[in-house]
Amino acid sequence: MLLRLGALACAALLVGCTSHLPDPPPNAVIGLGALPLPRVEPNAAPPRIIAMRFSSLDVRRGERWSAAFVTGTNVASLEVRTNLFSINVPKLAPGRFAFTLDVLDAPAIFVRSYRLRVIARNSAGERYEENLPFTLR
Repeated sequence: MLLRLGALACAALLVGCTSHLPDPPPNAVIGLGALPLPRVEPNAAPPRIIAMRFSSLDVRRGERWSAAFVTGTNVASLEVRTNLFSINVPKLAPGRFAFTLDVLDAPAIFVRSYRLRVIARNSAGERYEENLPFTLR
């Protein structure tokens, strides 16, 4: 009986330690799909992410991974990050950002799920963030 209680307590602790991955926001598309036009915003307006398109959010090592983003025209920078990596996404035009990269091999300890953070900043440094689930296999 005491052993069973100890096992249940240990299992409850382990479940409490796992992090919950966010659901994809409604402005995120996986695969092909048209993106809207950027929204013209004054420089002082808060930054916003209008739409995101990812080739996948479940990426295997050795694959090519890409994404495109549409923001307000006042967004000065866009960053895609996890606690494993950070990408400063190149700006293609006002309100348009995109990247393509080859996912390199990683040690097995890094092969897992992460919270993918997409952070938009305007020139005043204000930030807006969207979170998505991301898995490296």
